[in-house]
Amino acid sequence: MHHPSPQTIPLTRRAALALVALAALVAPATARPSEDKLRVVVTLPDLADLARRIGGARVEVEALATPGQNLHAVRVKPSHLVALSRADVFVQVGLSLEHAWVPGLLESARNRKVAPGGAGFIDAGAGFPTIGVPATLDRAQGVDVHPEGNPHINLALDGGAYLAANILAGLARVAPQYADEFRANHAVWRAEFDAARARWGALAAAIGARHATVCVYHQEFDYLLRDLGLGLAAALEPKPGVPPTPAHLTRVIEALRAQEPVAIVTAAWSNGKSVARVAEATGAPALELPIMVGGPGMETWITAMTARVERLARAAGVDPTAVDAALPAPAPGKGAAPGKGPAPGKGPAPGSMQPARGQAAP
Repeated sequence: MHHPSPQTIPLTRRAALALVALAALVAPATARPSEDKLRVVVTLPDLADLARRIGGARVEVEALATPGQNLHAVRVKPSHLVALSRADVFVQVGLSLEHAWVPGLLESARNRKVAPGGAGFIDAGAGFPTIGVPATLDRAQGVDVHPEGNPHINLALDGGAYLAANILAGLARVAPQYADEFRANHAVWRAEFDAARARWGALAAAIGARHATVCVYHQEFDYLLRDLGLGLAAALEPKPGVPPTPAHLTRVIEALRAQEPVAIVTAAWSNGKSVARVAEATGAPALELPIMVGGPGMETWITAMTARVERLARAAGVDPTAVDAALPAPAPGKGAAPGKGPAPGKGPAPGSMQPARGQAAP
């Protein structure tokens, strides 16, 4: 499966007018549930989790994208326009991650509070130290060319903390009367993050010692691979956003046979025939990872990141429980580190390899 080029999905004026008309029909004729709560609209479920944790009882949060979607090709809906037209706060990752669908929505919503430059507009990823910044802007480099670098910072080990800090600043700006409450909520979340981050760091050290490599379909996991010390053997996309050709896949297969990667890392949207072909030809198992918060055991940014780290650890031959055993015991009364996986025997291992769609399970 390949996501369409951003040029194919802009919100044109005609489409915007149609959305406005539809939105008027589907908008519920009910009063605001609570005038004391801020209406917060975010692009990703990851941002929704962070906004809820920091905003607490003062916010009502709605995410536009759903788990499993390709973030470069989210289809706008009338309900999106309704939500944005009523929002007090809008949060995006930015860095051109949502550039194919958010600018048109914001323009059509005509809500000055959440338009770029408005008090309620939170560009949560602005200023993050990105990787993969192009030296020149040229479509010959691929369809998904991002001027500010790789925008998938929600998949970096430290990405959540960066996004959370900017959400805190934005909420405090919009509702300064609740700033102390927001800061207290953020402090609680930050303590949970710090505990989980220490564990991820220990797992990363063990993974890096293996000197393992993986193959990827798209570039969304680049930050995570870097943070865990995993090398990149090859990418199925010849260029970002460009679907692989049979000839390119043949070259990738030849390269992987020499390097023996531990997995072909893919997302739900890209786990298709190309992944299945390469997995079958090389013997490298397909490993589907979540690119957003959502699903059993991955309801928060911290638990979703833990699931990714543990799955990649197991793919590299690292047992997370063995690493946990070497970590300092938590202080009395504090329990296990937040984000720690289930105890042995409590269900399937979160690092279980998933066969590519169309590929038989081993």
